[in-house]
Amino acid sequence: LLICSSCEKASTKEDFSDLSARGNANCYLISKAGSYHFDAEVKGNGKEQLKTASAGLVWESRPGLISGIELKDGEIHFSINGEGGNALIAARGENSEIIWSWHIWFPKEAPKDIRLKSGYTMMNMNLGALASDFTSDKDVDPYGLLYQWGRKDPFPSSPERTGDVSTVGYPVYGPDGEQVKITNSPWTSTKDNSIAYSIAHPTVCLSNYAQFKTSRDWLRSEESDDTLWGELKTIYDPCPVGYKVSPDEAFKTFTSSGAYTVNPAEFDVADLNGDGIINEMDYNYGWYFNCENGSAFFPAAARYDGSYAMLMGSVSGIWGSYWSCNVRESSLFDGGAGVALSFMKQDQLLTVSATASAAKADAYSVRCVRE
Repeated sequence: LLICSSCEKASTKEDFSDLSARGNANCYLISKAGSYHFDAEVKGNGKEQLKTASAGLVWESRPGLISGIELKDGEIHFSINGEGGNALIAARGENSEIIWSWHIWFPKEAPKDIRLKSGYTMMNMNLGALASDFTSDKDVDPYGLLYQWGRKDPFPSSPERTGDVSTVGYPVYGPDGEQVKITNSPWTSTKDNSIAYSIAHPTVCLSNYAQFKTSRDWLRSEESDDTLWGELKTIYDPCPVGYKVSPDEAFKTFTSSGAYTVNPAEFDVADLNGDGIINEMDYNYGWYFNCENGSAFFPAAARYDGSYAMLMGSVSGIWGSYWSCNVRESSLFDGGAGVALSFMKQDQLLTVSATASAAKADAYSVRCVRE
């Protein structure tokens, strides 16, 4: 009996086109252009089944990035083109309503793992970023995407390193090349502030303006849910297979106290110009926080303000905020507080808070850690 060794190797070769072969997630990381497919019948990394009737593009960061979307044998098939970008692909039910959606992340450089002094293994770039650092004088490739606490679907960040009050997120496009608007829910009502609505409307940032005095959550205060993200990866976690939203412990070594400080000598950041002093000259639209080996760039990608549910483009390059998966009791935020890494450079004022209280309705950057 003759055995073809090359045939045997071919039969056991891993199918890299099957994005969910190593597990299901709400984000699939793509390393090169090509054709891919993933499971379209499971919510996130869970077991709850979807009754998917069709599939389609919600948005893409440039026209022509995604093509050939089809539902076949319970999987969504598609092709991705070019040299980097982001997209959102949706499963639709019998009435064409969105019943789930997945972020397709195609960075220009492959994310790498870095080891933090806190002991966590973290990606060296923001979720949705195209690069880990600036590659030209004007690009915003490291900014990535922005997320309301507990939501799985992203919003585009600023197209400019610095902006003003009229700056909106970078443009995204629908299946016919038309620009898709990222909108906000009404400021006068919380009727849309539910998990079901957020799933069916992934391009709507949910405002807490109508309940601002009682809750800073994007969910109606009576439906607030501290388990949407957690120490164990949940079905709403936006990170790729093998990763999850960082716990607050990951960031605590970024200041000497593990808390808030305005003293640059207490920031654990790289001395970029080598003058032995940490000051505004070491800030490059964000900080390079020190890790076990070298440093990692955390850009100031601004945020969506949870009250107006709109991008605060005027603080692009000035404010940086990164969600953790944790929550805390806070009288300031009245039941809607997540814990975040937050920093700012406003003229001569420099701040870093390793574990700040933040409104869940705000949309911040996410940096994923290994599960």
